[in-house]
Amino acid sequence: MSRKTKLSHLRRPAHLAPEVWQRQLRRQFGREQKLRIENLGDEPIFSEYRVSNPKSGGAYRVAIRGMHPGDNFCACPDFATNDLGTCKHIEFVLARIERRPGGVRALRRGFRPRYSEIYLRYGGERQVLFRAGSSCPPDLARKAKTLFDAGSANALASSKYLELDGFIRSNEKPQPVQVASDTDTPAMTSLFQNPESLATAALSRRLRPRRQHWRVLGCRRSVR
Repeated sequence: MSRKTKLSHLRRPAHLAPEVWQRQLRRQFGREQKLRIENLGDEPIFSEYRVSNPKSGGAYRVAIRGMHPGDNFCACPDFATNDLGTCKHIEFVLARIERRPGGVRALRRGFRPRYSEIYLRYGGERQVLFRAGSSCPPDLARKAKTLFDAGSANALASSKYLELDGFIRSNEKPQPVQVASDTDTPAMTSLFQNPESLATAALSRRLRPRRQHWRVLGCRRSVR
C-alpha cells in the first residue's frame, strides 16, 4: 500500500464500514512489520507458523487456511477479542505467502487437505464448520450432511450442537476426523454456553486445545 493511500488509524474514511477499516488497518500494519516467521508444519502454504518479534521477544502461533477474514487463526490477544477474523500477524504471513511464486493462486484456491476436519471460523459470529477432505469416505460425507448445513458453508446447526460429540466418536475408526486445536477456550465456551447441560460442557472441554497440539483422533501431533 503506497503512502498516498495509507489509511489513518485515527480517522475512518467515510466510505469504509468500521469493521472494514479495522481489517484494512491490520492488513496495512502487518505488511509494514519486520517480524520473523517459522513454518512449523510440512505444507509450504497451508500450515502453522510461529511469528516472532525480535524486538519484544513475543511470539504467536498462526494457522493459515485461506485468504479471507475468518479463514485463519492467531493466538495473539488482538485476534481473540477483535471479532475481525484477522490480525497483524496473520496479515504478515499472508503477505509473505503472496510474494512466493504461485502463492496468491494457492490462497485463492483455498485449503484442500486429504483429511476431513472440524474447525472454527472466526470473525463476527463464530461457527463450527466441517471441511470434507479430498479422500473423505462417502459414509462420512453422508453423516456430516445430517449435522452441517451445506447452504451455510457447512456450518454446524445450533440445534445439532449436542450431536457433534457423537459424530466425532463414531468416526474415530476407520474414518478419522481431525479437530483443529485452534478452537480456543473462550470461543468454544461462548458457542456451547449452557450451564444446565452436562453434555454441552463435556463437548466444550473435548474441543479445547491441549497446549498447542492438533488432536487427531487416534494420535496426536505437536505443532511446537
